[in-house]
Amino acid sequence: MSAGLYLTGRIWRFTSNNNDDSVGGANPSGTIVYNNVYARIEAEQPTLALLEQGLETPTIFTGILSPGNIILHHNDQLEITSPALSPYINERFRIIGVQPSSMIDARSFIVVTLRRLVEAHTNALQ
Repeated sequence: MSAGLYLTGRIWRFTSNNNDDSVGGANPSGTIVYNNVYARIEAEQPTLALLEQGLETPTIFTGILSPGNIILHHNDQLEITSPALSPYINERFRIIGVQPSSMIDARSFIVVTLRRLVEAHTNALQ
């Protein structure tokens, strides 16, 4: 583990294979593309202009991921798997921005912009 990267997670990539359910909703299928990704996550301050207008702003996070030679796509998801006492354990974050390192080196880092993934509903039948 690199110094300062105290979280461990996995990267999911979701695809929609045009498999709609009975009411026309999408059934995306996900694949774990990277395991044991080390990360550090911190929340960003919301902009004062939006807060003054009374708008609800989603919490945006900045993350640093290692190793730096992984290939990330927009809308990939980072799931935090350890440590167990982390406030982000089992949480998923959608990657909304990627700033890759200019170094081609496995020891380099990737800086990502994240947004916490909130599921509107589960597919459990009642």
